[in-house]
Amino acid sequence: MSVNVGNSEFMPLPTNPNAKITGVHESLLQECEKDIIWYRDNFFGKAHQNYLALDSPRGPLAISIIRDSDTYKALVRTTSGSERLSVSSSGISIAWWRKAFGLGPSVNNLMESISRNIPVPNLRLCKDPNLGNELLAMEERQVIRSYKFGVAYVGPGQCSEEEMFSNRAENASPKFKEFLNFLGETIELRGWKGYRAGLDVSGSNMTGTHSIYTKWQGYEIMFHVSTLLPYIPGDRQQLERKRHIGNDIVIIIFSESDSPFQLSSITSHQNHVVAVVSPVEGDRYRLTVAPKSGVPGFTPDLPEPCVFGRDAVSRDFFLHKLVNGERASYKAPSFAPKISRTRSVLLYEVASKFLK
Repeated sequence: MSVNVGNSEFMPLPTNPNAKITGVHESLLQECEKDIIWYRDNFFGKAHQNYLALDSPRGPLAISIIRDSDTYKALVRTTSGSERLSVSSSGISIAWWRKAFGLGPSVNNLMESISRNIPVPNLRLCKDPNLGNELLAMEERQVIRSYKFGVAYVGPGQCSEEEMFSNRAENASPKFKEFLNFLGETIELRGWKGYRAGLDVSGSNMTGTHSIYTKWQGYEIMFHVSTLLPYIPGDRQQLERKRHIGNDIVIIIFSESDSPFQLSSITSHQNHVVAVVSPVEGDRYRLTVAPKSGVPGFTPDLPEPCVFGRDAVSRDFFLHKLVNGERASYKAPSFAPKISRTRSVLLYEVASKFLK
């Protein structure tokens, strides 16, 4: 199975002849999780200074600074993310009169040495001991601990989105069912207590009776499987299925067709990474990953040829690629401004609460 780009916004990622199918060997921590750990390790419970800004040329800000031996460390929280910065105390200029009185550098000199992009006049020192917990809680609210990925089946002779959404469960092949078992376990939706990814768990079967779910590396993943979602006779576009899978950032297309899949048929604005999987001889799968224009590159690299099995290492590799694909999509032009606005609101709420 190959893909046809046509006039699509999606472009298949290149393969790397030196890459291999491996398990997870790098940190899966998100940037906000790294910020939380860095703040806990270097600031929390220790004497340090917190500065806030409600309004500035860079929007609302929260800056934490501590002196650790001969180094000043700073965590600069902005609407676009956080910066973990360090500067040697010997590199910070101190006025002679401050030295004479045994004082450290002024706020202006300290901030300018840490970063020249800090709008010092807009900052106010906050001495409230509760601020540290509030800043940690703000970062925790941005940690993503659950993912939802779409899965669609393309049968022999099919090549378009409309055709794949028309497939019913009884038409799906044994190989597709084996692949679903590879992804996760089949769970009953009625009464489901875990992450539901927008699926109906009330028992009315509005989104089908079962789905595919897994816990992986501490994250919950629910798969929206086209053949397990309700089929509506007479609905050419199968809008109920498209409502879920069309809103997934990452979608998997399992194809048993000899015809190239038409990437240009993917019309959802929300879909940003398409992973095309096709079975090959010996219980293995060939993988092509095509991100939308504007999505930055993401690991792990795809080997040449990109073929994996149904073993645990291959599963780790595949799920790792999907998770990193969604995370990379957050940096695309269609998502980055929304995430920045959300972070701006959170920072503003904290600043307005403590700058009374």
